[in-house]
Amino acid sequence: MTTNIRAVFFDIDRTLYEHSRDYVPPSSLAAIAALKARGIIPAIATGRGYCALPPAIDRLVEDGDIELVVASNGQYNRYGERVLSAHPLAKDDIESLTRAFCTHDWEYTYVSATHMAAGRTRGSSHKILKNYPCYTVDPDYYRSHDVEQLIVLAPATQENALQTILAEHGGRYKTVRSHAGAVDLLHAEGSKARGIHEACAALGIDPKDTLAFGDGLNDVEMFAAVGAGIAMGDACPELKAVARHITGTLEEDGVAVALRELGVLD
Repeated sequence: MTTNIRAVFFDIDRTLYEHSRDYVPPSSLAAIAALKARGIIPAIATGRGYCALPPAIDRLVEDGDIELVVASNGQYNRYGERVLSAHPLAKDDIESLTRAFCTHDWEYTYVSATHMAAGRTRGSSHKILKNYPCYTVDPDYYRSHDVEQLIVLAPATQENALQTILAEHGGRYKTVRSHAGAVDLLHAEGSKARGIHEACAALGIDPKDTLAFGDGLNDVEMFAAVGAGIAMGDACPELKAVARHITGTLEEDGVAVALRELGVLD
């Protein structure tokens, strides 16, 4: 399973990174360096927008320690300075979707490769995102920029209303719930899995020769796209059920431990 590994994809939050401390375990940093030394590509696969990588991860990308990034749930994929693929949402659909969200008083944020642009300056979105360097407020942002994803503060208690809106748009879009109060909205066929397949195709890699680490529901499709999926120790039950291997938590150096146990690293 591990003899021909050419790339390893990492989810960010609670897999490679701890948000509260802006922290990547030293064991994971060493593992990333060791992968590169062996000619194996360390890669990010995240629901976050490319512009919203947390500081510790962004430094790894800026320094070239990680060059391959599958961002926005596979809607924007990049290797170094080269954009491998991107799937912006249709502007007419963005206009009608956000109009519908406003009828429910749901806040929304446009996510592009360069900005997270809120539709208004009040409420939870503004309070959460205002400290991001890429954050701006621009209700008309989508008119002049490609938007790969929307973040919608639609509570789980209003899921039926949300799905009705998506059905009214012909099933062209889906949501991935990242929180009880928020979803990522993207193309129906979009996922980390699609982003990984497109990145692998562009780089001449067989997806069977890749691994992926994750902890959340939006990693289930990713695990099906790679040679083997490794679930973190505190991963959700649904992901553990489809994982080839279960490792320790971030605090238990789960990434480095699994790479050694699987024979990818010494």
